[in-house]
Amino acid sequence: MNARSLSTGRTALYLCGLAFVLRLAAIALSPGHLWAYTVYYDMAKNLVAGGGYCLGPGGRLCAYFPPVYPTLTAAAILTRHPGPAIACIGSLLGAGTVWMTWLTGTRLFGPLTGLIAAVWAALYPYFIWHDGVLQETSTLAFVVAVSIYLLVRAQDSASRWLWLAAGAALSLTVLTKANLLLFIPAALLWAALFSAGSRPRRAQRLLWMSLGVALLLGPWVIRTWRITGTPVLYSNGGFALWTSNHRLTFDYFPERSIDDAHTPEWNDLTPAEQRDFNSLPDDPQDILHARWYWNKGMSFILAHPALTLARGLRKIRIAFSPRFSPAQGAAFEAVYFLSYFPLLVLAIAGVWRTRARWRELGYIFVLIATFALGSAVFWAHTSHRMYVEPYLMIFAAAAITARGKDTSQPAGAAAGSDREN
Repeated sequence: MNARSLSTGRTALYLCGLAFVLRLAAIALSPGHLWAYTVYYDMAKNLVAGGGYCLGPGGRLCAYFPPVYPTLTAAAILTRHPGPAIACIGSLLGAGTVWMTWLTGTRLFGPLTGLIAAVWAALYPYFIWHDGVLQETSTLAFVVAVSIYLLVRAQDSASRWLWLAAGAALSLTVLTKANLLLFIPAALLWAALFSAGSRPRRAQRLLWMSLGVALLLGPWVIRTWRITGTPVLYSNGGFALWTSNHRLTFDYFPERSIDDAHTPEWNDLTPAEQRDFNSLPDDPQDILHARWYWNKGMSFILAHPALTLARGLRKIRIAFSPRFSPAQGAAFEAVYFLSYFPLLVLAIAGVWRTRARWRELGYIFVLIATFALGSAVFWAHTSHRMYVEPYLMIFAAAAITARGKDTSQPAGAAAGSDREN
C-alpha cells in the first residue's frame, strides 16, 4: 500500500470515529427511536433466560429469526444497560460499514474514490438516524460489507483461506437476515462462471467458498430442521408472501407500514378460509400456518400473473425510490430526498462508467439484483435497502473521480501478494 493509501486510510479511520459519535448523538437526541423493533429484544431476553433462539415461551417459534442479531442484543442485555449497549453496538457496526466501504472502494477504484464513498457513508443522514436503533439493519449492512469485500478480494486470489472466509461471510449475511438467501447461490454461481483464473481454478474457488458456506450455515439449518421438521431459515416467510401478494397490499404499502395490512387482509378472508386456518393443529413452530399462508400467496400469484409482474416492477421502483417508505413528515422527506436522490443519480452514472469491469464488479451487481428480486416477490421499505447503499456510494464516488475505466492500478495497489500470477 502506497503513502497516499496510508494517508487516506488514517482519514477513513477518523471518519469511522466521527460516524460512531454522530450515530450515538442521534439516539441521544431521540431516545424513543432506539426501540424501533422490540421483537428482537423479546427473543434476546428469552435467550438470556436460557430459552434458546425462540420468540415464544416453552420452545415456541424457534425458527423465526436467524441468530446473529438476537445474540448481539442478548449481549447488550447482559451488560445490565441494554439501551445504551444496543445503541453503542449499532453505532459501532455503522462505523464498521464506513471502514468496509473505504476498503472496498479503495480496492476497486483507488484511495480517493474509497475515501469519498466513506465520507458519504459516515455522513449519510439516514444511516446516522437509523444505525443505532434496535433493529438488524446496521448489523446486516456491516456483515454484507465484509462479505462483499472478501468476495472482491477472493476473486483474483490464490488463497484457499480467503475463499473459505468469503464463503463463511456469505453465510453470515443469511444468519443475520434470511432474505439474503438468494445472494448465496447467486454469488457462488458468479464465482464459478466469471471470477478470475482458469476453469480448474474457478472450480477450486467454488469448492472452498461452498465449504465456508456449509461450515457456518449448515449447523443452523440442521438445528431448525431438527426443531421444526423442515430445513427452514425463517418460519414467517409464508405469512410475508401472503401479506405482500394480496389484493389489499397496495391499499397500505408503501405509504404505510406493510404491517398495517395484516388485520384488513385477515378480515378479507372468507369465514370458510378463517375456519380452515383455525382448524390447523397446534404447531409450536408455526410451520403449518406458514404453509397455509404460502399457499394462499402462491394462489394469488398464479391467478394474477400479469398483475403480479406489474406489482413486482412497482415494488422494485419503490425499493429504490427517493420517496421514503413508510411515508414520513415533510421535513424528514425533504432531508431524505436531498441526500438520496443525488446519490442514486451519481450511482447510475458510476455503474455506466464502470460497465467494462462487469466481471470484477459482479458480486455487487449480484447483491443489487437479488435485493431487487426479493423486493419484487415480497416488498421493501426504505430501511431494507440500507445494506445496498454503500455500493451506491462507491459507484457514485467512482463517477465523481472518473476512475471507472482505469483498471491498471487501484485493485493491484490494494491487493498485495494475494493476487494470482
